[in-house]
Formats: sequence, C-alpha cells, structure tokens
Amino acid sequence: MFRHSVFFKLNILFAIALIATLIAGFSIVAHISKKDRADLTYKIRILIKEMRHTKEKPIELFKEFHLQEIYGKERQHILKNANYHKMHRLYTRDKKYRKRSRILYYQGDTYVHIVTREVNLLLKVQQNVWERFSVPLLIFLSIIILLIVMYVMIRKSLVPLKKLERDIVAYGDGEFPDYILSKKQDEISLVSNAFYNAIEKSKELLDSRQLFVRNIFHELNTPITKGKILTEIVEDTKTQEMLDSIFSRLAMLLQELAHIEKITAGDYTIEQQPIPIVELIDQAKDLLYIESDIPSNIHDEVIKADFNLMSIVFKNLIENAQKYAQHLEIIYHAGELSFVSDGEQLEYPLSHYTQAFTKGSKEEKGFGLGLYIVSEILTKHQMRLGYSYREQKNIFIIDTNPTIRYR
Repeated sequence: MFRHSVFFKLNILFAIALIATLIAGFSIVAHISKKDRADLTYKIRILIKEMRHTKEKPIELFKEFHLQEIYGKERQHILKNANYHKMHRLYTRDKKYRKRSRILYYQGDTYVHIVTREVNLLLKVQQNVWERFSVPLLIFLSIIILLIVMYVMIRKSLVPLKKLERDIVAYGDGEFPDYILSKKQDEISLVSNAFYNAIEKSKELLDSRQLFVRNIFHELNTPITKGKILTEIVEDTKTQEMLDSIFSRLAMLLQELAHIEKITAGDYTIEQQPIPIVELIDQAKDLLYIESDIPSNIHDEVIKADFNLMSIVFKNLIENAQKYAQHLEIIYHAGELSFVSDGEQLEYPLSHYTQAFTKGSKEEKGFGLGLYIVSEILTKHQMRLGYSYREQKNIFIIDTNPTIRYR
C-alpha cells in the first residue's frame, strides 16, 4: 500500500494503538501478579508466626486468607507435578527448611507449601486465576474491541474516498461517472455530495450549451439553404456563381463548426478508415478556396483517420502557413506528415498555442482556436502534433505513430 495513503497511516495508527494496549495490558497483569505474590508471602509469614506461637494450625486464619489445606493422594500428586518459581520461596528462620517453603502453580491454581519444624502443609489459594484477573481482563478486552470497532468504522467511512478518486479522474477525462448521493453526514460524504452536485450542474450547463449552439446552427442553416435556392433565380451567370460560392462556403464553414462543437463537447464518434492523403489536401484546399497546387512529395500514401475531422486538421495547418509564413510544402516520411513553411520561429512553446483561445500576440486576429482544434482532433485519433524550427523554417509535424516514435 502506498505509504502516503490515508489507509496506510490508519493501519499504522491502529497497529501502534493495539501494540500499546497489549503492552499496557501485560504490564498491568504482571503488576497484579507481583502484588498478589507479595500479599500471599506476607500472609504466609503471618501463618508461620502464628503456628510457631500456638503450636497449632490456625484454622480461622486459613478461612480469613481464603486458604484450604490439601491432604492425601491429591497432596502428593500436586507436590510431584506442580511448578514453582525460585524467586518466590518463602522465608523461614531455619535454613534447613528454607528451600522447601515455596509457592506452587498447578492447573491454573496457586498453592503454598509450608515446611517448618512444626508443620508440613500444602495450602490451596481458593481464589483462582480468573477471579484474580477477571476485572483487568474484561477492561483489557473491552479496549481491544473498542479499538477494532473504531478502526472498522473509520476505514468504512474512508472507503468512499477510493470511488471519489476514480470519479474525479473520470471527470477529468471528460466522462460523467454514475453516482448516488450519500445520506450520511460525515465530512467525506459531504465532500462527495458536493463534488457530485457540481458534476450535475456542469452536466446541465453542458447540455444547455449544446442545445443553444445546435439551435444556432439550425437557425443559420435555414437562411443559407434559402439563399442557395434563390441563387438559382438569378439570371446573371457571374452573379449566380459568386452567390453560389458564398453560400456553399458558408455551408461548409457551418458544417466545420458543427464538427468542432461536437469534438469539444466530447459528443463525436470517430469513424477511422484508410484515406489517401491527397484527398485530405484537396478537401482542405476546397475549404480554403485555394486553387493553386501545394508542393508535396505525396502520391499514393494513405493514413487511417476520420475524413471530416482530418480535413479540418489539414485546413487549419495550411491556413496557419498562409497567415504567418510562405512557401508551404507538405512532406510525408516514415509515418510523419510535415507542414514546412518559411517564417519566424514561434514566440512560445507549442503547448502554449494548443490551448484554447491562445494567440502568439494581441495583434493577431481570430480566437486562437486553430492549433487547439488540431491538437484535440489528433489526440482523439491517438496521433500527436509536434513542432520544430530548422533553417528558418517552421515545421509542424503530424506523428501518426506516437506510441512507437516519441519525440
């Protein structure tokens, strides 16, 4: 998991809290065990002192200290199989019996073996391990369960972050993700709802914009169609040809604008097919009303593209060369189409001009959309626009295989 992830940090925090709780729990248990052994040692010393004084077994003290004497075979079995801790041998005045007075542990119970000159007793502590440690263990388990529940709840509340991340990436790529608004009131749900509400408003604005633009296209197309019909009524041949040319040009421009609008709105399905490059050049010349030939080395070369969109690319690149340079030449070599023209080098990097509404200088006419549209269309074709300046020539390059050859 990525070390800067919120989930990674949450896991580390939970692990630290769990380890700290375990250490604290074991420390408390160890402290209680040590205290119990100290208390038991103190009680046994009182018993030994009482037995030396009275020469009898202090039955009342046994009851008060919750001790029970063990007899017979059970006693022998326990003494044979019990474990004892060397650090907790009991003190006796006589060195001969000191090592044999000790605390024993057997099957979860605690025993005390008292050996003096007067007695040899095996006493069972009636309070077992569970009774001694039940309260701290319950507290300890409660804290562990609380930590786990909090961890699960926090992690569950963070899970929507992953979907939100995917949806933000998808929205950045121009897609509208599917979503359901959360009814929760935590911060992550509120942020998600705010983002999805913004998407909804953006989608409504986009739909209204598309409807508005398409209505304009429809309204403009009607007078153009009527104008072409009226052109047929004109008797003068030259006037008729001029009007027909004007209205045909307007119709082609309107169609081009419609394609551009669909591309920018992400509402255009590209239909790629093999197209002779010569046909694309001819279509671009028709759109620009260019009658003269453009020098090139192209004969039968073919590229796979959408004819209408790629015609716009060729038209914009040729138009740029006409506006800002001279002596245009189109060269095709090894999957690269180069539009070469004499002129001054671009003032800014190519990335500056492939942004919408960007121009080289304030004096330039137009909206600064030419290279932006070219870049958008080529991107949808999985092609790439490049630029270089050599020998006082501007070279705009269409790389048809950018995944194989990257400049």
